[in-house]
Amino acid sequence: MTGHPRHLDIAGSMAHGALREATALFLSEGNPEISSVALITHLDEIHRLAPNSVVVLSSALGSGGWLVSAALRRAWERRASAVIVSGSEYSSSATRLADRLDITLFAVENDTSRIALALATEIGANSFADTALARLATAAASATTLTDVMLVVSAELGGAEVLLEYDGVTLHTVGGTRRGPTDTVSTDVLSSSLGTRSTLTVKLPAAQQTRVEIARSLLTVARPAIEAAWLQGDQGTASPAALFTLDEALAGPWSRFTDRHRDVLRHLGWRPGQHYVAVSIRRQSKAPGSSHLTSVVRLLWRAVDPRDKCAPVETDTGWVALLPVRETEDTAALAIRIRTRIGAALQELGMAAGLSGWRDDPDALAPLIHEARVAAAVALSTRDRAVIAFPELDLAAAAELLDRPEILLVAELALPHLMAHPDRDTIVEAVKAYLDHHGSVALAAESLTVHRNTLQARLAKARAVGIPIDDPDRILAAHIVCSTLHRRAQATSENPIENG
Repeated sequence: MTGHPRHLDIAGSMAHGALREATALFLSEGNPEISSVALITHLDEIHRLAPNSVVVLSSALGSGGWLVSAALRRAWERRASAVIVSGSEYSSSATRLADRLDITLFAVENDTSRIALALATEIGANSFADTALARLATAAASATTLTDVMLVVSAELGGAEVLLEYDGVTLHTVGGTRRGPTDTVSTDVLSSSLGTRSTLTVKLPAAQQTRVEIARSLLTVARPAIEAAWLQGDQGTASPAALFTLDEALAGPWSRFTDRHRDVLRHLGWRPGQHYVAVSIRRQSKAPGSSHLTSVVRLLWRAVDPRDKCAPVETDTGWVALLPVRETEDTAALAIRIRTRIGAALQELGMAAGLSGWRDDPDALAPLIHEARVAAAVALSTRDRAVIAFPELDLAAAAELLDRPEILLVAELALPHLMAHPDRDTIVEAVKAYLDHHGSVALAAESLTVHRNTLQARLAKARAVGIPIDDPDRILAAHIVCSTLHRRAQATSENPIENG
């Protein structure tokens, strides 16, 4: 490293730099230097900052008064230079707290990741005299996507491999064509308060210590740009009301869904008249923190579907995405494609994906999503495949799912003619008795106190509506479904008001 570092301060940035776009809600006494900038997605991250940092609260974190107050206190404890928040309307209490702590508070109207990116450029250009570092800072600021920023880092290191990892799972990689021993240099990005780590890693040919030191400096400069690009890409595809309850949202007519959830459909990339296959991604654990994983899932999904502004939407049970398909496209081939590209990463993260089948009605979103959810639940329960398509399972999905609501959903999806038949309960009762008595028509008829010819007629109806009572590989699944439907029918008859 040559030359002498130049320092950036609050006043200088307000006069000539990124802070010109910010509204000063309070300016502290003195003129603090700016040594680094951190885009904060969890308040706990502030505790790890170095003095003279600028704390930028991510737009996704929200702008509630208590969040600003908490951020101000933690930033003051870390001797931060300033705190930047999104929006312009704040209670006077936040400003008074900034005054009492004597810490500068700014607000910006636009996405805060942009000002973080601009400050990163200033810090890179002012803090390092080295030409490569200044060039990286300038190039990273003009990059518009995560891939672009990573390619800039790779290019400055002679095409070295650059990886973005989450909890040890590689989400995205660029560069890296050389073989042989390597040294690795890493820095944390978008750290989670849950203990998981997102890291930006560079792999360099071994025994190049000088280049390793340069790589450390480059990652220091690139980190804010990586974080900003990642969050900008995530927010570009995130619905303002992405988290919604699927069962409630999909209940009722399609027209009501489109009226209430136009934003969700837009972010899924749905267009009227286009055929789709739905994909559901679910995780083993239901512990808090799925919102932090949303950006991880969306980044993984780009390996499957690189369309801009089409990404999985977070729901109460995981994530849902739509893949446009042609009438002749094989769902099994789509499952293989997803399994090949992200299956290993899904398994390492304790996740699984399920695909729906293809339907004639292009607007049949509800059954498509339900099929995908069932397939994902089976994939989680079996744990031997990370990706399963519903057509591979059909009625056999019931044999894998012992949860009654899921079994009833399988019946709706796999046996629509039975579920719509006016004699459904009678047919189900006949099949259950027949299978309970190991296929003996005489014993089943006796247990139901009907003539055997009557039972034969009911079993003929069962075959006509698709119940596979003659298929040895599917009899168990048929028995499970019919037993569940029979119990529901009995419960409804015993308490028609409660069970409706």
